[in-house]
Amino acid sequence: MKIGRDFTNLLNWVYLTDEERDFLSKGKILVSDIDARIQIQAKKDVFNQIEFAKKFGIKHIELDGGIPNPFLEMSSHQCEDIKKFAEDNNITLSFHVPYTFVASAVVSFQEEDRKLAVDLIKKYIDVSKKLGCINVNMHPGAVPFYQTTGKYYEIAIRNITTSLLELVPYTEEKGILFHIENNTTSDGILYEIDDCLKIIKAINSEGHNVKFCIDICHWLTREEIGIEVSTSPENIIDQIPEEFLSGAQVHLSNYVSVTKEFHLPLHYQNGLLKRDNLIRLLKKFKEKKVAIVILETAVREINELLNAEKIIFEEQSYLNNILKEAEKE
Repeated sequence: MKIGRDFTNLLNWVYLTDEERDFLSKGKILVSDIDARIQIQAKKDVFNQIEFAKKFGIKHIELDGGIPNPFLEMSSHQCEDIKKFAEDNNITLSFHVPYTFVASAVVSFQEEDRKLAVDLIKKYIDVSKKLGCINVNMHPGAVPFYQTTGKYYEIAIRNITTSLLELVPYTEEKGILFHIENNTTSDGILYEIDDCLKIIKAINSEGHNVKFCIDICHWLTREEIGIEVSTSPENIIDQIPEEFLSGAQVHLSNYVSVTKEFHLPLHYQNGLLKRDNLIRLLKKFKEKKVAIVILETAVREINELLNAEKIIFEEQSYLNNILKEAEKE
């Protein structure tokens, strides 16, 4: 089991101009403003991500296809260069396809919208193949809160199943392992583990091999809608059969319900995932034969962005030590 990372916005500081750095330090612009300007540039510079991965001993990178992104505009030559650079540095890649705007319509009640979403995601799967990605990860769509129950729910489940039966074979033909990730409660649907597993079982019953990229941070957002979460949230892993986690990638970050902040640095020990919880969680991942644990930390505060490299180092060291504890037995 190895530790990977989705760099999210952690490398945005690399691309700051002197003026932006000054404005940030004085509070004249926000981290979100920088994210809006720099996000595409940072995501496109996969070489930089690989260099930082090497620096901190990270063996896997999940490329972030969140909107906006540059990937559909990248040439085959650019993709091939990235693939070779990753291979030369013994770093594997996976791809997180978009999950907002058009892409979220994989579950749409409107067939035209659903088809558009599937066709769009296929284009990202094509890019994933060119980049040499071993995994593709997808959220199972989003539904407005007033269309999440009864007959609407039945239609949504039917439509996401249809979309997956089109996307999964397309991905498998390219030699890429397909993953489904549980939503946050704000997505309105498929945020419960059991609901996601039912979908995966239905797809795999057709002869496929979909894995479950559980995002425990997303699962913790249940507190936002009044569903109590245990002080030992890691025990949710016990409910997931090994067949859905064996050889899979999973996501890891923390969540604080009071402020509704997620993807917080793990070493802060804010939220329910304290050190002892993480040791037990990684032990459970190991027992279920998880292949890659992907950190999905993001920064929200100005001081954090300006010191993001230090945050990466501290969090990586923290989790590496925890992994050693988890692997003792």
